[in-house]
Amino acid sequence: MRGGMLLQHATATPWNPANRVSARRSISMALGDAANRPDYVSFEGSDPDRLAATLTNWTTNVVVRPLNNESIYYKCAWANAGIVSIGFTHFDGQILFESEGADGQLVLIVPRRGGLDLRMGRQAFCTSPGRGAVIEGNQRIAALSLSAREHMFVAIDQAALVRQLSEMVEMPVSGILEFSPEIDLISGPGTAIANIAATLQAGLAGDAPLRRSPLALTNLSEALIQMILDTLPHRFSEKMRRAATPVPRHVKKAIDFMMANLSKPITLVEVAVACGVSSRTLQHGFRQFKMTTPMSYLQDLRLNALREELTLARPGQSIADIAFKWGFTHMGRLAMEYRNRFGELPSQTLRSC
Repeated sequence: MRGGMLLQHATATPWNPANRVSARRSISMALGDAANRPDYVSFEGSDPDRLAATLTNWTTNVVVRPLNNESIYYKCAWANAGIVSIGFTHFDGQILFESEGADGQLVLIVPRRGGLDLRMGRQAFCTSPGRGAVIEGNQRIAALSLSAREHMFVAIDQAALVRQLSEMVEMPVSGILEFSPEIDLISGPGTAIANIAATLQAGLAGDAPLRRSPLALTNLSEALIQMILDTLPHRFSEKMRRAATPVPRHVKKAIDFMMANLSKPITLVEVAVACGVSSRTLQHGFRQFKMTTPMSYLQDLRLNALREELTLARPGQSIADIAFKWGFTHMGRLAMEYRNRFGELPSQTLRSC
């Protein structure tokens, strides 16, 4: 199974200092529930239509095309454990896999034997036992297998990645992370990532012991996510490096002041005075350590607070009443900002609760 078939997406959950839930706790809850409800399947055969239907049921729409009317053989296993899905596949014969892909998961392809010609959008390269692939986002995917091959795959819920990354950089994060599509599996961090993935794969097969140990599953999954975010290049790598530098006291004081006055019409000057610095110094601190302006950061906090209250709204509460509480007076502008941030309108959040 080619990695692109595994992609799925959910709206990324932004960082919310007002209601912080640690990434570790989120992972533990998701994986603990999955460990109590094992979800595993293995199948083999030679019917391409059955293979396509099975993969489609587990992932997204997949087309399987044997080349030159040759016979094929496949043996696949898939284990689902909440935010992590992991499996192992074996294919014989020349096969073309095609998919439109979908948003929502980060997929690692870890080849064990044979090669795979992979095309993702405009990018094309060949995977091998020493060269894996990282796939994310919504793009057309084609994978060509021309010989016997085996590979392991790992699919991680992107919302979980975003939650942990948001905690690490202490700022809201949304959208795909734009990982580099290739990973070296022979040296460097790719080796450690492949080893952790192999341990997860062995431990989740059928009724393997890892399914009966939610804590161990949580620790391994957390380690895998941490290694991916720490070591694989993505668009927030530089921000992570900066986040490792201690944040100045006046920036921390500014955030605390904002949190304590979220529902009040505070200004930049008031925030700066509360921190004992000039407006210019405060602006510079936020740009350097939070990669945004103080007032944009405050707007993010208020949007998060608004979303949180919409999810807890009582029958009869209106969007306008809740929005006014958090300083939003222009409903049209709010709807646009809210949709850009969360991928849906405030009314959709309210209806889904």
